[in-house]
Amino acid sequence: MKKSLLDSKIDSKNTIVIADFDGTFTKKEVMGKKTSALMTILMDEKYLGKAGLQASHELFNHYYPIELDPHINEIDKNALMQEWWEKSFAVIRECKVSKEMLLEVCRSPLLQWRDQLLDFVKILNAKKIPLIIYSAGGFGKLAIEYLLEKENIFADNIKVFSNEIIFDEQGYFLEIVQPIVHIANKTGHLLIKNNLLTAVPDRRHCLLIGDSLDDKKMTTGIDFDSVYKVAFSSHNLEHFAKDFDLVLPVDGSFEKIIDLLN
Repeated sequence: MKKSLLDSKIDSKNTIVIADFDGTFTKKEVMGKKTSALMTILMDEKYLGKAGLQASHELFNHYYPIELDPHINEIDKNALMQEWWEKSFAVIRECKVSKEMLLEVCRSPLLQWRDQLLDFVKILNAKKIPLIIYSAGGFGKLAIEYLLEKENIFADNIKVFSNEIIFDEQGYFLEIVQPIVHIANKTGHLLIKNNLLTAVPDRRHCLLIGDSLDDKKMTTGIDFDSVYKVAFSSHNLEHFAKDFDLVLPVDGSFEKIIDLLN
């Protein structure tokens, strides 16, 4: 069995961080509303219209329980999550969602960083620890890079791997770059295939941070000497405790994660 990252002092020159974004870097609830994903904020009649909003809610209500279910086998979940995203993107295209609408969502007061998240990112930069933000968000790369640049923390040590949108000449959503990144295929294999990491990285230790049971697979297929897994969770705690080394409250801060680096 591979040793835990914390069996020895973290060596900043030998560590890489792989982290989810929605619900991990951002708060899962703001002003009494669940805002775990940017797509959740987009699900508003202002952007999708009445029919689009209804369609999106129906898709969410059907597929989200499947996403959370730890008992569904990987092949079935992969197919179902692909199906969910394809149907959701079809709704977005039909509703004529524009790039400016997506950036407006990024400026929503419902989108807030977890406490001490910005401190964490700045520490990684100061210590020159690579950070791969690995997100299955619907308009992830556009939004994540915009938000990091807005905070002036998009440094050279950060790489973003997420879904990318192609817009038409008028700036409306046209299509998503394939393959679609979703929770069920968000594994280390996809990072290798897209040249984010090699199968045997030079940096031998990984700090993994997520908020979903499936986030534990973000290093699957990558030969690290050790992986220390951290999760923010409020459900399936028994399963999280088995798969993650540190489980933090759903509204937890990055304080204890920062402690891991000091």
